[in-house]
Amino acid sequence: MAIHFNHTILSAHDSKASADFLADMLGLPAPRRWGPFHMVTTDNDANLDYMETEGQIVRQHYAF
Repeated sequence: MAIHFNHTILSAHDSKASADFLADMLGLPAPRRWGPFHMVTTDNDANLDYMETEGQIVRQHYAF
């Protein structure tokens, strides 16, 4: 059985602006809204789901 990465959740103070910036920077389709998330979908159908938070955002590393 093949295993495929589906999604990860990214914290942001402005999830829409963050998702728009990433999609534009990577040349991906505009993010779409799903529940509390703004989702950026990569060419291999993985989703980067931005979620609003008011708290501190911990640094994370993602490589493309």
